[in-house]
Amino acid sequence: MGAGVAFHEPFGVLTQQSTGTADALATRCGDFCKCIFSAEHGYWGIAGAGEKTHSSIHPRLGIPVHSLYGEYRKPPQEMLAGLRRIVVDLQDIGVRCYTYFATLKNMLEAAAEIGVAVTVLDRPVPLGGAAEGPMIEGRWMSFVGPANVPLRHAMTPGECATWIVREQNLDVELDVVKLAGWSHETRGPWSDFVPPSPAIRSWDSAVMYPATVWTEAFSAFDCDRSGNLAFRVIGGPGMDACAVAEAVGDELANCGFAARPYRWAENKEGLLLSLAGNGAYRPCEAGIRLAAAMVARTPALADGARPEWMAKLYGSAAVYDAVLNGDVDELVASWRQPPFEPVNLY
Repeated sequence: MGAGVAFHEPFGVLTQQSTGTADALATRCGDFCKCIFSAEHGYWGIAGAGEKTHSSIHPRLGIPVHSLYGEYRKPPQEMLAGLRRIVVDLQDIGVRCYTYFATLKNMLEAAAEIGVAVTVLDRPVPLGGAAEGPMIEGRWMSFVGPANVPLRHAMTPGECATWIVREQNLDVELDVVKLAGWSHETRGPWSDFVPPSPAIRSWDSAVMYPATVWTEAFSAFDCDRSGNLAFRVIGGPGMDACAVAEAVGDELANCGFAARPYRWAENKEGLLLSLAGNGAYRPCEAGIRLAAAMVARTPALADGARPEWMAKLYGSAAVYDAVLNGDVDELVASWRQPPFEPVNLY
């Protein structure tokens, strides 16, 4: 957070404990800091994916912590009553289905409705500046698909907020405290990466997330979500990891990825993903090519799948169908340059 950031009007903070921002602003601004808002995983970052959280009182600061992933997803007017400003500091990763985007959108809409200003303390995203992946078909709009941006939109939180205000023509006073000395060409790895949620445990997990998030729709697949290699490994019962790695190796390399057989726990065997180091980075395409290759060689891995959840994640029912029939070439070709005009503040 910028050393000079302070506010002298009643405000609330949409953030998480890992940023340290609520504590810092409460110290600098005293009684002007009235409340905290939390997104998925809760303010303390310990709730699991999809687990509802509850509002509480901060044990040290003595101010309310309003959950926006429980009874409410969008703050009602009474939560914002008396506030002049909302300060947002959320570490996002630049992927549409990562729900901090939806929570930011809901907060901007609520603030616009009652005339509360919004300041976003910007943070970098670890995925580069190029957008990639499917846009959303209207019927699949949801909390994991809250706006018609590509799956990997690659915008910082400040850029997301600017894009939302522009596209929805929101009447809200928005300020973005920009990053100094950073650009979208700075992709990492970051030695000081702070996990923004329980399963994004490292920069590597964040970089692999858009390539492996589809596993949420397939109960047979394991991506070590609760382990140290979350989203970096992938496997399933009966899968021939060597055969899959050989079959899809060239396609993954073209996307900037490499995969090798790996056992990360007893009876858990599959592939360990890494970046190929060739400058390319197309994780959305890499993920779907992996999915199709695995299901083609072990069809039983599709048993118990949730096609509707995959359609919500990707914004299209065509993705699940393409994985099952192995016909992904035409689909992923359209993802490489999606019809999208991002905001770029850097």
